[in-house]
Amino acid sequence: MANNAVNPREVRRQLGMNQQEFWSKIGVTQSGGSRYESGRNMPRPVRELLRVVHIEQINLEELTREDFQVMRYLREHKPELLDTLRSAAREREKHQTRFTMAGALAR
Repeated sequence: MANNAVNPREVRRQLGMNQQEFWSKIGVTQSGGSRYESGRNMPRPVRELLRVVHIEQINLEELTREDFQVMRYLREHKPELLDTLRSAAREREKHQTRFTMAGALAR
């Protein structure tokens, strides 16, 4: 991902978060995040955390080493199973999104 590929201010605004909430989730102070939002060069580890936490919506507190070991195993030894699981997860996500939106519209 290029340094300018993601506008952190735009991501934060789309998520409806203030700077403190947004940046603290990835271990950056509000003032540091403000500097990044103003155009200061963002180090690669910070860019990657921003991508994983705020764009991919992955809760880092739920991940374990074993999760990565399982993914590595599936990629190397059972790629067809990995594809099947990914498809099932996408379908589940679509279903949940439709269900959530339908509930919101019914209110």
